[in-house]
Amino acid sequence: MKIFSIVLIGDTMLFYLVGIKGSALSALAKILSEQGHIVRGVDVEEDFYTMNSIYPIRTESFSNMQLKKCYFYIIGNAFINHSVTKYIQSMVYTYMTYPQFLNYHFNNKQWICVSGTSGKTTTTKMLATLLPNSTSLIGDGSYQVGTKKDFILESCEYRNTFLNYHPYISLILNVNYDHVDFFKTKEDYEKSFIQFAKQSNICIVNGDEFSYRADNVITYGRNEDNDVVFTYDKGKVTILRKIFELSIVGLKYAYDFVGAYLAVKLLNERDSVVQTRIKNFVMPKRRFEKTEIGSQIIISDYAHHPQEVEAIYETLCEQYGSMRKICIFEPHTISRLQCFIKDYKKVLGQFDECYLYGLFSSAREKHNIVLEKSLYKELGFQVYDYHLKQSLYKKENVIICFLGAGTIDRACEEYRKELFKR
Repeated sequence: MKIFSIVLIGDTMLFYLVGIKGSALSALAKILSEQGHIVRGVDVEEDFYTMNSIYPIRTESFSNMQLKKCYFYIIGNAFINHSVTKYIQSMVYTYMTYPQFLNYHFNNKQWICVSGTSGKTTTTKMLATLLPNSTSLIGDGSYQVGTKKDFILESCEYRNTFLNYHPYISLILNVNYDHVDFFKTKEDYEKSFIQFAKQSNICIVNGDEFSYRADNVITYGRNEDNDVVFTYDKGKVTILRKIFELSIVGLKYAYDFVGAYLAVKLLNERDSVVQTRIKNFVMPKRRFEKTEIGSQIIISDYAHHPQEVEAIYETLCEQYGSMRKICIFEPHTISRLQCFIKDYKKVLGQFDECYLYGLFSSAREKHNIVLEKSLYKELGFQVYDYHLKQSLYKKENVIICFLGAGTIDRACEEYRKELFKR
């Protein structure tokens, strides 16, 4: 990377984001726009749920771009090797990658970074709720711009992106081997989280999930060998002799809350204020998003790792007991599905019924249709199609879950709209 010049109009900058529909860049675009800058961007033509609130930010398609020398370009992680990026480099335009820009733009802030295999978006949103005057960049494409020095960032481990950051406080929620196309072994995956902890001034770790210990590490969990121990009972968390009532029932959300609570406790937030704010917590987009239509409960969730799916199933059991549970699952990346095929088969088999949506193939992998069909056959679940959907509409007193990290939210929305008409 080389910076040649930064174009200013007064205090306003001209930003152009490559990959603007991504969850991280869409949130960043909104922050920059609210800060008074001129923001543009480019991405694929498909609609994404992250785009719901970025209007009036202009978004162009790759076939209809207007690239200018006066723009400061911010390159999304998925577009580092894209032809547009190569063109920007060849034209010697001013640019930074996404993590480089965050370090540049928020260098005067006090960073609080949330990491882990799962739960990052929910916990980041909790932190933003508990620190309403912070600036927050959340993984569902949402954000907030505050007046205080705190900067809350959802920090992804893929391609070691989070190793670009050196936060004042970091959270490690869990470490379940993932992103097998990049991290070749479980040990490689865990080493990255250990390095991230070392780069943090203070690291708050879910000690029930991750065994790493160090002088700058504070562990929490329900096991007695943690630095901070909490108990949980149907939406109520008891920690440090205080009882907090959460707005959502589920052990997985209790763990997320405790991590967020310890972070704001270190920032001297009062317990009474925490209790008031957490009662008003609203889940991020596509995180246990619930709609009740007739006698059916429709759940949309981003869960795509086997442990995430397991946690969603356990949450459903805690909230709805023996009510019949049906899952429509969209696998995310063929490498993940292949690596954890036995785990997927086991966890999906816990649902009363399970059906498979088409695999969401990442841009970082080649779509192998032959292998996909083989893996679907090994899973042994029926494929979700039009006729199956029609039969689901007729069911009563059931929970229908649409789970996955790709485009399955569109299928969920179509299902809700059609069911509502009936």
